[in-house]
Amino acid sequence: MQLEFFAIKKTGATPLSNRAINYVFSSNSEVGENRHSPYTKKSIDNVLATTKDSLNKWVTVKANVKEDFKKFHDLNVNELDGLAIMADTDNSKRKSIAYFQNIYFSSY
Repeated sequence: MQLEFFAIKKTGATPLSNRAINYVFSSNSEVGENRHSPYTKKSIDNVLATTKDSLNKWVTVKANVKEDFKKFHDLNVNELDGLAIMADTDNSKRKSIAYFQNIYFSSY
């Protein structure tokens, strides 16, 4: 199971031309792993947390979205065009339960 937070920057005329970073809270990957999404090469999956060490515990994570867009897409981003938060069972057909709280953005 994964919890995911997408940050999206429009970079073209079609949805598939957009660039995205998918911040992942994973049950089967290590923190710091990143790879191209299996669904589009213009999206990067970046693991921020794993349940391997924090099953059934609240976790707090921080990400510098601006720096990550530069690192992964070589884009200078001052504004985003979309955000999405979701729980995903990674095509396993299993149930997923997720709780989110206190999500915020800051300029520092």
